[in-house]
Amino acid sequence: MAISATERIVNLALFLASAHRPVSATEIAASVAGYSPDQKPEAFARMFERDKEDLRRAGLVITIDRSGDAERYVFDPAETYAGEVDLTPVEAVELRAAAAAMLSDSSFPYTEDLRMAIAKVVAGAGTRMGSSSAILPSASADESPEAQAEIVAELTRAVESHKRVRFSYTGAQGRLSEREVEPWGLFARDGRWYAVAWDPAAEGERIFAVARMRDVAVNAQRPKTPDFEPPVDFDVASCMLMPFQYGPKTRDAVLHLAGPAGRRAPAITAGQGTLTSDGGACFWRVPVADETLLARWIVENGPGITVVEPASLRETLAAGLQRVAASHG
Repeated sequence: MAISATERIVNLALFLASAHRPVSATEIAASVAGYSPDQKPEAFARMFERDKEDLRRAGLVITIDRSGDAERYVFDPAETYAGEVDLTPVEAVELRAAAAAMLSDSSFPYTEDLRMAIAKVVAGAGTRMGSSSAILPSASADESPEAQAEIVAELTRAVESHKRVRFSYTGAQGRLSEREVEPWGLFARDGRWYAVAWDPAAEGERIFAVARMRDVAVNAQRPKTPDFEPPVDFDVASCMLMPFQYGPKTRDAVLHLAGPAGRRAPAITAGQGTLTSDGGACFWRVPVADETLLARWIVENGPGITVVEPASLRETLAAGLQRVAASHG
């Protein structure tokens, strides 16, 4: 039976992991299932180089010993293997609960990677990981979560290999445009995925909603050669804004959060803006780009949230509530 490329690479990883000393390419060719003994040396060399590159991309650090008559290879244990993980029973339950939610979310593109990682980390916890009681983060999204997962998987490949990406994009105002960008990172919020990228046409950093992307294509030319290098100080966490904060123009809004909203303020404000305590309540000053989306956020997270400023936000909120009341008789 023919051995697939994936199985061959796994066999190579297991062989290197079990080696107690650096091993030569000749030993690898003879010992690792998937490399044919009838292979020409040139063909084996090309295949072996690709496989080593795949292992390195997976985070397995291979060191080369050139002290003898031939190069020899071995994993660097200090760089490749994680330290011991000691979870308390409560931490194990919390980890399983968080993982179960992601595994049940059809917009999450890394299910197999996560399943394998969690199986290793909580193997001794004694409780089977299930997903029946998981909260589905994508349930609040009005886009296709499966389509997001497929696109995010492609974008992940582009981010890791530093390759440009082309796609059609429908902006918030409904205008369709063709984009070619340099993807720097990805993040998810409320069941929606976003890509952070440098847009050469706009000469600036932009955040794109994955659900608005179509016909995503990663540059296939010179696949092992990066098209760009992201800034060394880039941190995707700094781009994780709230939905009403995305846009070129921003102004500050001030909200008063009392009652249940006041008690939940640190959680529902997601680290954005500035919270100032007011006894059992608090004031929240936050930059805003879209007042309509902020008004929707107020309704979703109330009661107990009132608008201090600007007046235009109070008007937007009141008008929206009036439309809802009118539509329900």
